[in-house]
Amino acid sequence: MNPELEQKLYDDFPLLFANREQKGSCMVYGCEHGDGWHGILLTACKLIAMHAGPHFHFVQIKEKFGTLRLYHDGGDPYCEGVVDMAEAMSAMTCELCGAPGKQNDGGWISTMCERCRN
Repeated sequence: MNPELEQKLYDDFPLLFANREQKGSCMVYGCEHGDGWHGILLTACKLIAMHAGPHFHFVQIKEKFGTLRLYHDGGDPYCEGVVDMAEAMSAMTCELCGAPGKQNDGGWISTMCERCRN
């Protein structure tokens, strides 16, 4: 993700990203996905931060098999629902630009709109 967008998330939600500089944490690699999913991640962060307080933090955020993956420690069923919603939304959203998208049928699985795929 764009470094400026990523830093804004870290600044706005420091508790959710508390371990991002911790040795051995996968968060040291940052958010490993395209800018198109930023809005989905931002919404998830807002919902989780309002609900979970300091009892939740991300362990790794990345693209895998064409969807956003939000690995975390802590939380409750509400947080799990937000994570599930974000991951499901990413399967219908272009990872590059955020427009409606769909997954390809073969090869490296990715979710993109027609414009970005071509």
